[in-house]
Amino acid sequence: MRARVLQLPRMKVEAPKHIAVVLFGGVGTRYASKLPKQFAIVGDRPLMCYALRALNESPDVDEILVVAPVAYSKATQDIIHDYRYRKVDAVIDGGKEREDSVFNALAYLYQKGVEPKDIVLICDGDRPNLTPELIKANIEAAIQYGAAVTAIPATDSIIYSEGGNSVEQYLPRKVVYLAQTPQTFQFSLIYNAHLKARRHPKLIFTDDASIAAFSHKKAHIVLGSNANLKITTKQDAAIFLLGRKK
Repeated sequence: MRARVLQLPRMKVEAPKHIAVVLFGGVGTRYASKLPKQFAIVGDRPLMCYALRALNESPDVDEILVVAPVAYSKATQDIIHDYRYRKVDAVIDGGKEREDSVFNALAYLYQKGVEPKDIVLICDGDRPNLTPELIKANIEAAIQYGAAVTAIPATDSIIYSEGGNSVEQYLPRKVVYLAQTPQTFQFSLIYNAHLKARRHPKLIFTDDASIAAFSHKKAHIVLGSNANLKITTKQDAAIFLLGRKK
């Protein structure tokens, strides 16, 4: 007699959510404008629109958080509304330093109850050439490795100098990379790394991959490109626009 097999219902495993955190900071000093540079018209729209549009249109991004200076929160919300970036969930107040701004967004997500393995892409809002391919590659790397950093190999000679007056040594280019964004992580990893970093207020971290490294987590390198430039000055904006015409 054949034994009866009881088929148990399969538990549904939900895929991790992909959340983009877009950082807008500064007051426009180096861009030489009265307003922060994200409001400057570059081409046919405010600079902030390029990264937001890329993320809003990406099939790999489920939700967007925008981090902006407190004084410009309303102006930021107005642009989001006018351009119909429907994936934007909230505009979060920025902090004193970059890492404070990121932590404010992570704390918001923690309070919201995101899952530990949800994916968080942390993006500079002033990198207008964010591509669907770069977004997808970051998410895939973060799912596989837990942490990912967009970077490009150094092409110039790299000089190390203690005081900035004389050459201490040349660093081998083949081991030197220049970090960009997105920098992408499983939520629990980067949230806990930020908590640890905040217990050491005298330490300075230049980006989120360095905060992850402080918690002994090496980020996987996702190759970026020279086109993924950061807009700091009006000359950078001119270079960006020239590249779009080609």
